Amino acid sequence: MIQNKMEVRKKQIIETAAKIFAESGFKETTISEIAKKTKVSEASIYEYFHTKEGLLFSIPVELASELFEKMEFHLKLIRGAANKLRSIVFLFMNFYQTTPDFASVLMLFLKHDKKFLDTDGHRIIKIGIKHITNVIEDGVKTGEFRKDINPYLVRSMILGTIEHLVTNWIMTGTPENLEEMVDPFIDIIIEGIQDREIEKKHWSMGMFPVKAEDSE
Repeated sequence: MIQNKMEVRKKQIIETAAKIFAESGFKETTISEIAKKTKVSEASIYEYFHTKEGLLFSIPVELASELFEKMEFHLKLIRGAANKLRSIVFLFMNFYQTTPDFASVLMLFLKHDKKFLDTDGHRIIKIGIKHITNVIEDGVKTGEFRKDINPYLVRSMILGTIEHLVTNWIMTGTPENLEEMVDPFIDIIIEGIQDREIEKKHWSMGMFPVKAEDSE
């Protein structure tokens, strides 16, 4: 019971910190402010996190783990590399849309901090995005995707576009709905990497690509 209370308090501190960091900025935020909003003492925060930077680096751990666990579950239920890629991008966009504070912290602060590279949060993200590489490589092996594509390059294009769209959404509010960007974006990616003969075969058999809105 004591452990559960500690975990709940730790989660509250992290959620509060993410909200304040997103609204006020990391450098401008104080531990005192986070403690006041969380209704705990500053000493309690330092029991969980040795520094304000340590608190910042702890924000992705739980949320990123939840995202990639959900992603792994969904991918087991989906057939076809193209449909799996569409699902992955949709889950990313849905995740950022529903956790705007985390999206702000990740895109505006953590992405530009070299120290973040040596944290548990970054390791979780690094392992999680391998789902994209694995799906692309599987698509190449099965002949769904062209043999001459570079999986790492394709993954970089996907992640780079997601990062650009989410950052612009955070800063300007555009696009209003990130999920609506999934199909037009992934259609372009698949058009570039899909094996033409496989594509023709799927259409002739009535196997049309699954759109993000169809999977909701």
